[in-house]
Amino acid sequence: MTLIFILGPTASGKTSLSVELAKKINGEIVGADSVQIYKDLVIGSAAPAEDEMQGIPHHLIGIRDLKDEISAGIYISSALPIIDKIEKSGKTPIVVGGTNFYVDALINGLSPVPAADEETMRFWEEKFEPVSTEELFSELQKTDPEWAENISSPNDRQRIKRGLFVAKTTGKTLSEWNRMTRINAYKGDFLALGIDIPRERLYEKINLRTKIMLGSGLVEEVRAINEKGFDSSNCKALCSIGYIETERYLKGEIASIEELRELIAQNTRHLAKRQLTWLRNRDYVVWKNPEEILKSSTDL
Repeated sequence: MTLIFILGPTASGKTSLSVELAKKINGEIVGADSVQIYKDLVIGSAAPAEDEMQGIPHHLIGIRDLKDEISAGIYISSALPIIDKIEKSGKTPIVVGGTNFYVDALINGLSPVPAADEETMRFWEEKFEPVSTEELFSELQKTDPEWAENISSPNDRQRIKRGLFVAKTTGKTLSEWNRMTRINAYKGDFLALGIDIPRERLYEKINLRTKIMLGSGLVEEVRAINEKGFDSSNCKALCSIGYIETERYLKGEIASIEELRELIAQNTRHLAKRQLTWLRNRDYVVWKNPEEILKSSTDL
């Protein structure tokens, strides 16, 4: 049994391709997305709707409350037992990457950073709280430039804080820890397939998806979440592209829906470019266009 990864930049068509592939190879889908994993984050995360799933079992999508903390370690501890169960049932697990760091952790394992006690964590949370994300990111670039380079968005406050926290509490940067022998990696055979899509076509899909998201109620989704008491200051998933800009729109910092649409699309294009660069630097990814992947499904 070979574990299949479907990887690619945002809006490259991972959801539809993974479903079609699952139908061909008797597979079940395991999400690897730090935003889609939340129940309330549907429109802005492009989480697959029930009709898009086409009866294929999906795991680790829409299962967590916004108050729940999610990390690579928590994700791995959830994903590995599910993958094992799918394999034992005689089916093929298909991990669909949205958060490439989670995928890399599954393949290569986690760095052995020692766990901190609650008092230490609380102390640094209080120290970081009044500091802007921009200032924290600037400090991280000086403290651990390698980790800063690996963060796909300078708005990812949680991963920025993580890099600073590890450096300040252990005396080693997170990049140094990441070069040590890793733990909790997937032990079986795997094939990581990257969706090869022309850049121009990808950007067209991003622009269209942004328009559809706003037409489907993204603003209303974010407003409802904010009314529950959650925003980018207390839920890291709401720092992701689409949600952070919409929050700014609701605060009056972005003047119009047109400006909001263009800003989300622009930031998503930039994210896709960073994701492509990151994935192309991973030698375990085999690049194929969607038709090739489906055509070769009998060989998987």
